[in-house]
Amino acid sequence: MYHAIVKRNLINSFAALNNGDYDFVTKQFNKDGVSHWFSGENHPLSGLRRTHSSILLWYERLARLMPDLNFQIEKVAVSGFPWHTVAMLEWTDTLTDRRGNAYSNRGVHVITISWGKVMPLEVFCDTEYLKGYFKALQEQNVEEASAPPIES
Repeated sequence: MYHAIVKRNLINSFAALNNGDYDFVTKQFNKDGVSHWFSGENHPLSGLRRTHSSILLWYERLARLMPDLNFQIEKVAVSGFPWHTVAMLEWTDTLTDRRGNAYSNRGVHVITISWGKVMPLEVFCDTEYLKGYFKALQEQNVEEASAPPIES
């Protein structure tokens, strides 16, 4: 029963992402001892954040860079106890650049949850493909597409 509740909450969080409700998503993170890591190097979403405020900044950037980002959840796996739950979500995303060119990526979120709050969250995806999206945005004069990672 517990795992089914966690799965439903995760699906709801991705639905919130799809609706641009980043406030709902960021409230899922623990205030202390938290981390948020996105794979890759030297792109505006990469790196590690260890404070709640830097995680908020990261989601604000995500909203600006990918305003129509949409996730399709393919698989969800949940294991563990309420004090240490690990969830993995396999997904496919879609989005468009400022000229309407379509992009899609595949990836996995690995999320550790303790007493209902996200502790570490790690995102693994094809970052070379993602860099192509950022290059297109740079060519479309989106300055933030070449910004350094938000890290703390």
